[in-house]
Amino acid sequence: MKIKSCLTNKYISELGVTENTLSYNQKLELKENGYTLIHRSVKEWLKYGVDLNLISDVIDDLIQKESWRGGRESHDHVNHQLKEGEHPEPGAQRLNHLLSKHKCFRKLFTIPEALAAARYLIDSREEIALSQLILRMPLPGKGAQNWHVDWIPRRKESDPVRSVLSSLLLDDYTIENGTTRVVPGTHKKLCPPSEEGYFDQDHPEQVYIEAPKGTLFIYDINLWHRASRNLNGQKRRHININYRSRKIWQQVNFKKVLDDSFKKEMSEAELFLLKARKEDKLRNEFLFKYRNNPIIKKICNAYWNYL
Repeated sequence: MKIKSCLTNKYISELGVTENTLSYNQKLELKENGYTLIHRSVKEWLKYGVDLNLISDVIDDLIQKESWRGGRESHDHVNHQLKEGEHPEPGAQRLNHLLSKHKCFRKLFTIPEALAAARYLIDSREEIALSQLILRMPLPGKGAQNWHVDWIPRRKESDPVRSVLSSLLLDDYTIENGTTRVVPGTHKKLCPPSEEGYFDQDHPEQVYIEAPKGTLFIYDINLWHRASRNLNGQKRRHININYRSRKIWQQVNFKKVLDDSFKKEMSEAELFLLKARKEDKLRNEFLFKYRNNPIIKKICNAYWNYL
């Protein structure tokens, strides 16, 4: 990773990211397989200001408090269709806007390896920003997803990587509790899984992510993946830390939703990554509201390619 003179590289360097934050093998895995796993114990995470036990307790409290309402902040496009008691994602518990709900989450968006991976995979000419920080937990007997990618599928070799996801595991990932499956190397494909006939069936090259609590699972957003059904009913919680190209809208408009007291506690580097500085423009709410409209999506993608 060659650090060039841009604001992103300046600020992530201030937050401890160097060319050696990711090892050679981790970079190779990201490029060739589309993902890498970084294992860290609860005690080791404390050195980074991340208290996994406290985070776990706070998450449980928030789930108890928000229940089926959890995550609705980021599902505005379907909220009007939801009935009382319906989760925004059927079969899964979601929580959003974590940064504004407890201080224990504040170090998660500056984890050096997550930042380094985003910088490594997203075009070095583009600045990056945090898009969202959310929780997902499959409910007992539920939670299975179809094969998918988490962004507009690449169609040409020249189409850039625009988003990188890091999942921090709050519980052990096992086949029995609904772990994520991936198909290594599919981040290089130029189509979504559905165009090759893959929906909810097994893939011959699938790999189950089996990893202990405290693992950081980092992957290219274009990697084919799907959550499995939670068979044993045990908790399988993870927090998604999503970085995107700065030219693309954030899922959470941090400049708008974070209060002034929070912003005053942030460094310039952190505010930059949140797009919450005074000079940062607010998200276009009209385009964001209709972001899943095929025409809007096509126009915006063409515009982002032009920029």
